[in-house]
Amino acid sequence: MAHSISTALTSRVATWLRLMFGLLILFSLAQAAGAEPAAASAPETADIAPLVIGHRPIHTFRVPLGAFTASERAEGARMRILKAFEESGEGWTSVRPQGAGVQVELDGKPLFEVLPGDAAQSTETSVEQMANSASHALQKAWAEARERRDPRATLGAMLRVALALVALAVVLLAVWRAARWVRDAVTGALLTRAQFLADATLATRITPIFLGTISRSCVLLGWLLSLLALFMCLAYSLDQFAITRALGEGLFHAFFDLLLEGLASVASALPGLFFAVLIFLAAWVGTQVSTEVFNHVASGRLKLGMLDSHTAPATRRIVNACMWLFALAMAYPYLPGAQSEAFKGLSVILGIMVSIGASGLVGQIASGVILVYTRALSLGEYVSVQDCEGTVTEIGLFVTRLRTGLGSEYALPNTLVLSNVTRNFSREAQGPGHVLETAVTIGYDTPWRQVHALLLGAAESVADIARQPAPYVVQSGLSDFYVVYKLVVYVAVGSPSQRAQAASALNASIQDMFNRYGVQIMSPGYYEDPAHPKVVPEDQWYAAPARRPDEAQVATGARNRN
Repeated sequence: MAHSISTALTSRVATWLRLMFGLLILFSLAQAAGAEPAAASAPETADIAPLVIGHRPIHTFRVPLGAFTASERAEGARMRILKAFEESGEGWTSVRPQGAGVQVELDGKPLFEVLPGDAAQSTETSVEQMANSASHALQKAWAEARERRDPRATLGAMLRVALALVALAVVLLAVWRAARWVRDAVTGALLTRAQFLADATLATRITPIFLGTISRSCVLLGWLLSLLALFMCLAYSLDQFAITRALGEGLFHAFFDLLLEGLASVASALPGLFFAVLIFLAAWVGTQVSTEVFNHVASGRLKLGMLDSHTAPATRRIVNACMWLFALAMAYPYLPGAQSEAFKGLSVILGIMVSIGASGLVGQIASGVILVYTRALSLGEYVSVQDCEGTVTEIGLFVTRLRTGLGSEYALPNTLVLSNVTRNFSREAQGPGHVLETAVTIGYDTPWRQVHALLLGAAESVADIARQPAPYVVQSGLSDFYVVYKLVVYVAVGSPSQRAQAASALNASIQDMFNRYGVQIMSPGYYEDPAHPKVVPEDQWYAAPARRPDEAQVATGARNRN
């Protein structure tokens, strides 16, 4: 058991060490990338020679001194410093004015001279400040040189690093246990409260979302704290060894500089962010007011000019979208980072992507708006577009939905609906309902009056067919072998499923009626002339259930007397 625990701990420590060195490499690359623009902006002819002792920057020479170039000054200073480090001394550094510059000394021995021209052009550092900074760095380099030659110091550094790794493992374990405990505690409390709202639909929908968000937030917080602890351990470990102390100090300074810069950026962005929030809040209030107004118009409780229940929903979407776009345009200058080149570049890229890829999207929206304001379609109407028939259930920004009543639904792009002929079966109907058509083809040897009577009789036997307007029959075509009879009725139903049931009942009634009177619903075809002409003798023109005009008047009078 102890062996397995030791093996697991060793593997985890090795993993964290690899991560530490990976972060070190990334930080070095970031420093190099940050230094590249500055190096690229400097003149190519400038002779810049940094003085580095034991990985610690001491000073940067930029101008010549007499006949010595900046590089020669740096090399001479480095040789004198290394020679002075080998001598016994107290390691006291001092500065002394020397002509136009300031001379840096170690234990009273002059090592190099700092000139006013050594200051970077982007800074306003005085020669005294540069000399004092070089003196402090030189004293640290001297102490580190002594420490590198002391085995006890190296051993102590290794022990401190080992203790730091143990502390890191303890901290990581505590962080993840705390994150798990917080996650379980918060989710448990939410589940307990959600049990009292089990019947609330909104609560049952929102609770899983909150639970997932809290769980992911705890994991994210655990990773952030773990990375912070890893970074601190890495910087502390580097700071313990003389040869890497400068790099460790650089990590600490970079982290705290970044932290201070981030806090300063947040503080400077708060006023603008406050105004942006106010603008978006005003837009939200405006959209809520407009939504309430247009909902009243859609329900008929409010009259507002030319708007009605058909155009109010689309107008509400357009007005709300314009409000949000106007709010975004007004709040854009106040957003954090809006004036940065990266933000502007990203805005340009997004604009190009939207312009290239949203042409079809804009066309769909424009087609939907045209369909609404031209009143080509309305919700609840029964229409036919190409080969698709159904009741309009939605006229959206992108698609128009038709429900057939047979368990299926068509989603037609608005451009398709706008570019094709639309047959509307509901405009002529008074009130709810729509026109229903059905056609039969009967041979010429069947009296047309009999077919009319059969079709009208079949329509009268269906309960869902309206009596007013009365059904009627038209002969829509005289083909070579048959006559096309079309029965037109009004169906007083609202839902698509009821319409499908009414159509099925009408077709069944037509079949029963034709079967009862022995009339075949068939379309004859011929390969040669028939033996007898396919005509109806005059004495059979009014075959049952058709009636002669005088008989029809008598029957109508009898019904009126009754």
